[in-house]
Amino acid sequence: MRVLLVTSRYPVPSWRGNQVRTMEWLSALSGCELLLACPQANGGGAGSFSAGVLFYPLSAAGRAAGLLRTAASGKPLQEGLYDSGGSRRAVAEAVRHFSPEVIVIQMVRCGWAAEAALSVGPGVPIVFDAIDAMGLHFDRAAASSSFWTAPVFRNEAVRCRRRERWLSRLARRTVAVAERDLAELAVPQGRGRVIPVAGRVVATPEVSTSGKVILLSGNLGYRPTARGAVWFSREVWPRVRSRVPDARWVLAGARPTAAVRRLSRLDGVEVHADVPDLGAFVASSRLAVAPMSSGSGVPMKVLEAMAAGVPAVVHPWAADGLAEDAAGAVVVADGAEDWADDVVRLLDDAEAARVQGEKGRTAWSRVYHPDVVAQQIRDVIAEAAGVNVSTLNVQL
Repeated sequence: MRVLLVTSRYPVPSWRGNQVRTMEWLSALSGCELLLACPQANGGGAGSFSAGVLFYPLSAAGRAAGLLRTAASGKPLQEGLYDSGGSRRAVAEAVRHFSPEVIVIQMVRCGWAAEAALSVGPGVPIVFDAIDAMGLHFDRAAASSSFWTAPVFRNEAVRCRRRERWLSRLARRTVAVAERDLAELAVPQGRGRVIPVAGRVVATPEVSTSGKVILLSGNLGYRPTARGAVWFSREVWPRVRSRVPDARWVLAGARPTAAVRRLSRLDGVEVHADVPDLGAFVASSRLAVAPMSSGSGVPMKVLEAMAAGVPAVVHPWAADGLAEDAAGAVVVADGAEDWADDVVRLLDDAEAARVQGEKGRTAWSRVYHPDVVAQQIRDVIAEAAGVNVSTLNVQL
């Protein structure tokens, strides 16, 4: 089967959730004939995946023109960053010459690709992998923003929601990583699927519970993560440090903002930027934290901790994205005092940390394991193409 996958980023290095998601699709469909259409890699290494790659052009002038067009048309501004004449022509040519049997459009920012594909291949079924509902994402961002920026986020939320729902009506199948995101997309009955992101399986030595180390990992340039880190530093860390003087807080990951970098000035806090391998950090941590009160989907840092058997303390909003089958897999804390109490309890009680970590690992293996996610991806492709799922599995 020939599958065209259109994304807004080259997937290597996989620092962001959508890049990890791309790699999961490529891996799950490795037995298919694959073509990945994406922007030129920006300083990343060569990808180790079995797919042809078509780079669609993006220039500063093209992005500016795209922004103007989307601003006038009511489409999401973030879509305008990728919508150019060159990118549309590249996708149209891919459809014309590659003749895909299914086209996967990743995220609302690639909505233009659906229009380009349909202009030359109106009968080709489309799968819309929204990942997160960006309308929900920007609504949540507006609720926690300043007087000046909130209207901008609310406007983008309206644009994203309108466009995502158009894509959901257009697509043969629509996919999101969590139930709340899928519900936001208003998918026609029977055509929506929740396929969680498995996340990276971080290779670690035996996870240690001896050190009193708290870990916040992942994309430290992602706005909800950066805001959550600053909140934790102000409201929770002083309480924890006063009760556990030898506690350490380690922030490790990609693209830390200036505000995150400044946290290294606090006693007991370390910031490690652009870490190529999180394994050692995860292995040396007693627990992980996810203090994000905005965003959408499921935080990668939570899934990676669960996979490694590291207990995670998370904000209710972050926990709400987890599947029902993962209930109890994380510790949910609401309010600074609750956060401090839960973090201190796990720091002081290595056995409680071990037991909670095992709950997370068990839930991850059952719901989020890459093999589970890969089969769900293949199921959706088979459904969109109108072929028998078992037949597609044999082909793969």
